[in-house]
Amino acid sequence: MALKDNTSSTHFNENALRAADKAFHLLVTGPRPLSVDGRAIGYGLPERPIDLLELKELLLKPQAGDELKDAVWAHLVRRSRADDPAWVIGCVGVAMPGLKNLAARTTQGCPAHVAEDIVSEMVTYFVAQLRRIDLDRPNILPRLLLWAKKGALRVRARECSSVEICADVPEPVALDGEPFMVLAEAVRCRVISSDEAKLINATRLEGQALRAYAGRLGVPADRLYKRRRAAEARLARAIEEGQVSVSCDGPASNLAC
Repeated sequence: MALKDNTSSTHFNENALRAADKAFHLLVTGPRPLSVDGRAIGYGLPERPIDLLELKELLLKPQAGDELKDAVWAHLVRRSRADDPAWVIGCVGVAMPGLKNLAARTTQGCPAHVAEDIVSEMVTYFVAQLRRIDLDRPNILPRLLLWAKKGALRVRARECSSVEICADVPEPVALDGEPFMVLAEAVRCRVISSDEAKLINATRLEGQALRAYAGRLGVPADRLYKRRRAAEARLARAIEEGQVSVSCDGPASNLAC
């Protein structure tokens, strides 16, 4: 008899995200689906009521620009703050592609029960930031997802300390503007190495101190600083020249600073 796999490779679909996805689909089906008025948002949206399932699909299309995404997310977040809790579920549902990608990466290698806690905290952080996120700044969804990642890694660091969080460079994901995409695509295009991507991910996106990171690797901090600076310069140049074909919102846009 085959042993049941108890790792988290698919388990995250069974917990908080699956429950949220089910609730979301209940809200967007039937005679009165949860919808936005495309005329009120503008930026090329159809001038009619758009249910949130269709809206999610529209935002995933290549032609969906950053201004449209921010306008939509500003509208959704405001509704989540002012209306009934259905709009909180709506926000989670529209962000589901990014949340699922994040769950897959942050639960990799963890036991199923720990994966459940990781994903639960990830969703909790995401929802909490709906009340706090600055809607006047760009890249609303990428910033929400960075907070969700912070919650996930907080639990993972506590429960899975024996599993290296950045063991692998993440695969490209189908969400424009997420910084992990930029690093993964840059590695795939051989603009930076996997070790350089880990360095940037840890010290830029996760906020780890470069000196502490160098200490764990047993290398001089000055050497890592120069290596990071050179890698970020190559990455910024590749983005500018179009060699890395994903958008560069959020922290990735400041890599050369």
